[in-house]
Formats: sequence, structure tokens, C-alpha cells
Amino acid sequence: MPWKLLANIMKNEHLIEGHGSSVAEHAQNCSPAPKWAALVDDQPIPMPRQLVKVAVIKAQAEIPPGFVLVRDYDSPDDVVLGDEETVDLAKGNVIYRLAACDVKPRGHCNTPPKLAFFVDDRAELTIRAHQTGKTIRELFGFNDDVNLYRDYESQNDEPIGLEDAAPFDKGPVFYTRRQRTQLKIIVNNKPFTEAEGVKHKMTGLQIAALVSETPRNTEVFKLLKGGGQEAVPLDKEICIEDCDQFRVIRNNVAGGLIEPTRLERELDKLKQGGCRVDFIQQPFPAVVYRDVPTRPGYAHIAMTDVLVIVPGGYPGQPLDGAHLPEGSPLLGRVAGAPQGIVVADGRRWQLISYHPHNGGGAPPWNKDKHGLHTYFDEILCWIHRANG
Repeated sequence: MPWKLLANIMKNEHLIEGHGSSVAEHAQNCSPAPKWAALVDDQPIPMPRQLVKVAVIKAQAEIPPGFVLVRDYDSPDDVVLGDEETVDLAKGNVIYRLAACDVKPRGHCNTPPKLAFFVDDRAELTIRAHQTGKTIRELFGFNDDVNLYRDYESQNDEPIGLEDAAPFDKGPVFYTRRQRTQLKIIVNNKPFTEAEGVKHKMTGLQIAALVSETPRNTEVFKLLKGGGQEAVPLDKEICIEDCDQFRVIRNNVAGGLIEPTRLERELDKLKQGGCRVDFIQQPFPAVVYRDVPTRPGYAHIAMTDVLVIVPGGYPGQPLDGAHLPEGSPLLGRVAGAPQGIVVADGRRWQLISYHPHNGGGAPPWNKDKHGLHTYFDEILCWIHRANG
């Protein structure tokens, strides 16, 4: 019989055995009780309630005569359950059959019981009763964007967020609903969705505005799947397909005076967009942007790593300056004069007096808007505009 049909039949049973804390809580509050299930011989079996007689479990699991049920503690002293006994599933819902003739005297069991959580009618075992929405998702191999609900004996099921507590004794039965797939594009290695303004038709100006506060002072390029890129005019509307990739390059790039540097911010957005970026702590905090591309067809080098030192006052201090590998063919071709040498990430780097937020063409530093993810836009622009 299908899970949902059997569960709906069984939930109409109204006799509650015993007074478990979760049962009493829902009865006192007149709120719907969570659905319960047991894993019997590795098969998910819906249960009518948290407190249930062993005879009911045997009947629903179709256990033939001559067998007893045993609660699984993964121990030689697993607890044998009597047919007239009432079981609190919150104290362990993983059960197996054993021929009655094979039952031998057992000692006291001191190990924790196995617990079966159920999501979308699939079971996963653990001995950890205290879970969160995130650990439940991880246990079943779901992404964080999957909507998780605890299944109740009503239509008002409980959504479980990533940080929400999801303890076993509040009910082990859940189901998922995936979020509607949103149109997503990648701009300067950062993902953007419809929630951030992505549409099925966009102008180059609208694309640039996703990463630039001065979008009219940019050039926009669409990266082609076979390699290379094509320009997207700011005033031209183009059709957007899921996972299209773009580069937004600011028109004016200039060097500047050496000033204190600053850096910090999550790298998640860059990594989600496919950017290779690493944070190092020794001999000083710094970020290494890996394989930053030059413009297509650039004769001297196809890509380069760029190191940016993270200042101690970040984000109060702006990110500033950049380092290229010592001897890079980009030295003398990118904006800014070569300065001193540092050693980090197993090699030598040359500082360049490149200050995008202080005379280099980018808007003034705003600690509430700018960070490591936006500084990558400036690094892309800087490398793209290198002299031939």
C-alpha cells in the first residue's frame, strides 16, 4: 500500500497509548501531531503515533508468527520487545525481526539507539537526535536551497530553515519541495538570478549595472561557448539564456599613489561563479585570484594570478593595490608603476601602484557595498586594459 494512503488511514486511529512528552505537548496545545514512522527490517513503515504497541508495528510490517521485534542499538544486548509492550518511537525507531527460538538472555544495553529520519519516504540512520535543517539536508545529500518541511497530521506542515532545530523527538518524517529554478547568469565570475534583476531580455547597460555603479562607463562582452567573446552594446537588448557568462570592463583604468591596503569578504559568490580564488594567512593575510584572463588574442600572456593583500582594518580600509608574479610580461603594460617585492604562496610577487577606488576610475570605496567580490571586477578591468 502506498506510504501516503497507509499514513492517512492510520492517522484516523484516535487511541493514544501512554503519555510521551511530544504526544502530551501536541494534545495540550491542540496542535497537529507530527507523523511518525519506524524502519522495520530496513523498510519504512508509517506509524499512527509516537507511542504505539509492538503488536501494531508487527501487523503493519507484516511480521509472521514465530518472530519477535528487537529495537536496534547496534549491540549484542539489543532490546527485545514484547507484543503487548508500548514503544516510544522517540527512543529509537529502528527495529528488526528475530526468530523467537533464537532469543537468548541479554544484559542491559548501554549504547544509544539507532534513529531513522525519513525524507521523501527515504530513510537515513544516525544516533544523533539533535539535528538542524542544515544537518538533515546534509544527511540526505540535499543542497541548501531545497525547501524542507516536517510532515504533520494536517495541511499546516512546518518549514525547516537551515539554522532551525530539527530534533528527532519532534517527529522524524520530512519531505522536500525544490525552489522554482531561476534564470541565472554569470557576470565577472559572480552568479546573478532573477531576484537580482536578471530577465530573459536585457541590455548591455542592465548587465553592467549588476556589477558596476557606473554602468555607462563600461564595455560589456558575452563569453562564447566555443571560446572568445562578443561585444554587447549598452543600448542593445539581447536574449538571455540560463548560465550565459559576461565580462564587464570599466573604460578608465589608472594607476595612483601607494596607500594603505584593505581586504576582506566572503569568497562564496566568486567561487559559485567558477572563479578560482584562495585566501592565505602567512606571511600576511592575502587573497590570490587564480587564472585572471587577459583579453582574447593578447599576445603576451593568456591569464595571470593576482595577489591582493588584506589590510588589518578591512573593511574599514579599502582594498587597494595588486601584486603580479615577479617577471610577469604584464609589468609595465598594466596601469600603475612597479613597486616592491613580497614573498607569499611559494613565490615572489611585485606590487603595482594600482588604486581603483582612489583615482583609478572606480567609485569611492563603500564598505557596505564593496569587498573582495567587487574588487575582482576591478582586477578584471585592469588586466583587460593592459597595453599591447
